[in-house]
Amino acid sequence: MNNYEVAINGVKIVAKILNIPEPQISFFDPEEVSNREITGMYLFESDEIIFNEEWVEKSPWIEVIITAFHETRHAYQGYCIRTKSMESTDTLDKWEYETLNYIKPSGNNNEIDDIAYLNQEIEIDAIGFTHHKIFEFFEVKTIVPSVIKDKVFV
Repeated sequence: MNNYEVAINGVKIVAKILNIPEPQISFFDPEEVSNREITGMYLFESDEIIFNEEWVEKSPWIEVIITAFHETRHAYQGYCIRTKSMESTDTLDKWEYETLNYIKPSGNNNEIDDIAYLNQEIEIDAIGFTHHKIFEFFEVKTIVPSVIKDKVFV
């Protein structure tokens, strides 16, 4: 199985686990975006997960599956927001606000520059979900940024 299939199948598996429709999946040329460090993104407006094709080709499969899990959790958040279901009203309100006022990562790929990005509830949720599921399925511990460890491991 190549890494494109890993990405696609990872999204399909997590969508099934989370009981949501599969989001669209596509791949982008990193030359087309301002932050070339982005490995993948969930686009709320189009319910689409897009992966950096250059990164997918050169990365270890476990990194690709981690990104697939993380971005599919964002797709779950988007589904919950659109359908007003599956989570509490407080959670949905926070997720919707953060989705509509999203703080992007700095592009510097470090915790200090990305504190505001990492402290968003939607990121804490996606990082925590991914960490727990990757360990459950593969017995691999993902790296949880130290600035949010206390929020992920509650």
